[in-house]
Amino acid sequence: FESVSQAVRDGYNSVSIRTWLQVIPQILARVHIKAESTRRLVQQLLVEVGKSHPHAIMFSLYVAARSEHAERSHSVKDVLAKLHDMYPELVEQTELVSRELIRITLLFPEMWQEALRNASLCYYGHKDVVEMMKILRPLHKRVRNPETLREYHFVQMFGSDLAAAEEHMNQYFSADSAHRNEALVQQAWELYYVVFRRIEKMFPRPTSLALKDTAPTILQCRDMELVVPGMYNPDAENVYIASFDPNLYVYPSKQHPRRMYIYGSNGNQYTFLLKGREDLRQDERSMQLFGLINSLLSKDSETARRSLTIERFPVVPLSSNSGLIGFYSNCENINNIVRYYRESHNQPVNLEQRMALQFSPNWDTLSVMQKVESFEYALSNTPGNDLQRAMWYKSPNAEVWLERRTDYTRSLAVMSIAGYILGLGDRHPSNILIHERTGKVVHIDLGDCFELAAHRDKYPEKVPFRLTRMLIMPMEVSSIEGIFKHTANHTMRVLRANRESLMAVLEAFVYDPLVSWSYLNDTEMGIDTSQDTAKVTSNTSRNAQASEHAARWSMGGNGGANMSDFASMGGSKPDMGVSKAGNGYYENAEGKAWQTGNPKARAIVKRIHDKLVGTDFSNEQLTVSEQIEKLIQQATSSENLAVLYVGWVPLW
Repeated sequence: FESVSQAVRDGYNSVSIRTWLQVIPQILARVHIKAESTRRLVQQLLVEVGKSHPHAIMFSLYVAARSEHAERSHSVKDVLAKLHDMYPELVEQTELVSRELIRITLLFPEMWQEALRNASLCYYGHKDVVEMMKILRPLHKRVRNPETLREYHFVQMFGSDLAAAEEHMNQYFSADSAHRNEALVQQAWELYYVVFRRIEKMFPRPTSLALKDTAPTILQCRDMELVVPGMYNPDAENVYIASFDPNLYVYPSKQHPRRMYIYGSNGNQYTFLLKGREDLRQDERSMQLFGLINSLLSKDSETARRSLTIERFPVVPLSSNSGLIGFYSNCENINNIVRYYRESHNQPVNLEQRMALQFSPNWDTLSVMQKVESFEYALSNTPGNDLQRAMWYKSPNAEVWLERRTDYTRSLAVMSIAGYILGLGDRHPSNILIHERTGKVVHIDLGDCFELAAHRDKYPEKVPFRLTRMLIMPMEVSSIEGIFKHTANHTMRVLRANRESLMAVLEAFVYDPLVSWSYLNDTEMGIDTSQDTAKVTSNTSRNAQASEHAARWSMGGNGGANMSDFASMGGSKPDMGVSKAGNGYYENAEGKAWQTGNPKARAIVKRIHDKLVGTDFSNEQLTVSEQIEKLIQQATSSENLAVLYVGWVPLW
């Protein structure tokens, strides 16, 4: 550790403070390092960065300060205390805004529904009362201290039942472990179940929220010293928060994100997506990587001449499971573009799926070759030019259409190669947006990295990036062989030429202890891959009981996905073995060691290195053009596309 300390000391003298702004997430991830001398140096560095660029670091510091990791939280609070001496109002405003925004991400009814559902799985599925109360106890504490009008209303309706249930559990734990009365737990669950169903009945999913009811404190904030989240630029004039719009729109999707507006001191309105139940720190790291790639592309004459870039947007984590995402305006996802087009032309949205089912009604039981035959039948009997026609109709003239087509193809190629290097998966039509004015492609939901989707037990994604018929059609006459392949070659050439810089960032990404939960090996995740048949058999009755109670606590969500209803879904089939970031399954991952000796980490780093030197297909090094040719073959292969999960919508 002494060598690390010396390296950090040397860095103070040789690296400007501004340079550290690019790696703040990585520095914060190691603020609780065990060696005291190194930890103090890291804290000192954060204080120096905060002194010169407070707006660049403030929200990140509060994410770390709220960590469940005691040492990490304590270390960051020391940094905040020193910054408070310098910028007291700014520090207090950041704490207030971040705290209130977190409050809005999950209201009491949503919080209790999700907690009761997860706690019921702990108890009925695993008979783990201790883990059950770990989930519920923080919520009981919150109920005893309501702060907003909505929270007081919730407590008036459910406070007595929840207090009675908590009392039953307190009585249960008051006895020694050998004499605990299981009937007390059952009595508590009867009350919890009543609360659960009453919430479901009395609190339908809101379509909008008023700040006066949910976070009245920030509604009163005016002309703050705090910069609009994610908008800090050391080379530009600061845009401060002038006020918050009093209303938020709630999306009907699974996680119910909120759309909110912040008014800046420059008179502009900034739109954000406020997300809960999801850790955005991995998305933040992905944006870091894309920033580096954009920098490399801007320095190469060929790619700079073509203005090749990845479209980026602000990502501001607020806690380990909530955050703000800058709203990319004038964009629409491919799913909606195709749906609107087909509805306006009186065509069924799931046309290709109908054709496939018409050819093979028993899709789930087909062999791979039979699925390929059915897949190709559906393609040959449908035009698949909906995106192409929609882009043409939305262009005011042929010149604009040609510019949009070029920008679309180039941006698709750049992001395809960047996504391949990162191992980005789950590229279903709802995760790919198209800018209505420029035609450029924008990717969202970047939590599925390092080829996790390719290693799922069920429905693994066998394609390196999305290059389906629907995306190829707008390229028009030259198709893949024209601008797309030319741009892909240039992008890969630049990335391979600068592989040392990319590997430095990506290795830090892989070994980052705060984003490593997705790559934990099976034993760390509690999945014993060596369990024998007897153990599996002994769990059968417990699994049956868990399924029975899961049905009781169901919120009416659809169970098995039907091939004909893909338009209402989005994404790959979830796999507990390889989960996405932000899942509660990994909520304690911060406390786990993530060492460079971990075999999965080494495998991920080697895989990235192979991609950047051209040995990703064999030990023989491929040229850039050979590598791109093989990637395109994989991405367009019917054998690979036909076996994908229906929610990925491979027929589009």
